[in-house]
Amino acid sequence: MIPLEDLVRTRLPNFGYQLQFKSGEIEKKITSRDQIRQLLNGAYGGRSPDGSAAFEVQKGLDLEKLEGLEPTPLVNAELLDYYVDQYARNGMYGPLSWYRTREINFQQELELEKTTIDVPVLFIMATKDSALPPAMSAGMEESITDLTRRQVDTDHWALWQAPDRVNGIVRSWLEDVVLRSKSSL
Repeated sequence: MIPLEDLVRTRLPNFGYQLQFKSGEIEKKITSRDQIRQLLNGAYGGRSPDGSAAFEVQKGLDLEKLEGLEPTPLVNAELLDYYVDQYARNGMYGPLSWYRTREINFQQELELEKTTIDVPVLFIMATKDSALPPAMSAGMEESITDLTRRQVDTDHWALWQAPDRVNGIVRSWLEDVVLRSKSSL
């Protein structure tokens, strides 16, 4: 396994934010409800009055910039309140721990006997996603034998940016692939 630090330095600079997320820096500094709100606002695209972002995939969140951000256009205040309530229950450590388990997950997956997925899979690619750029999906067909690819003209937050388009793709795929194959059994 290639350590994340080496991947970021050599092949996947777009995973630089993961170094910050796993570092422990965020949960040490982001502890109050207001700070969690500011963090989520920044992660979801809130910008400073001069238009600059608080989040960059190569670096992560600029924690010093969070306090002065304009509200994100992606989620309304009610939904953001809900997320703040959920994260505030136990803090940021648990959610950010996912980024700390990369090596453990890799080792466990080595034990899998099967290396292909042989059920229908729908992959909806966000064409402007800087965290998971489209090129990263090259070669998926080698491991997923029944892959359907679709795309939406959004960045990382496709479900919020183009909900009707994404839901239409899912609905069509369910009708054409999943439900049709069930009726032929």
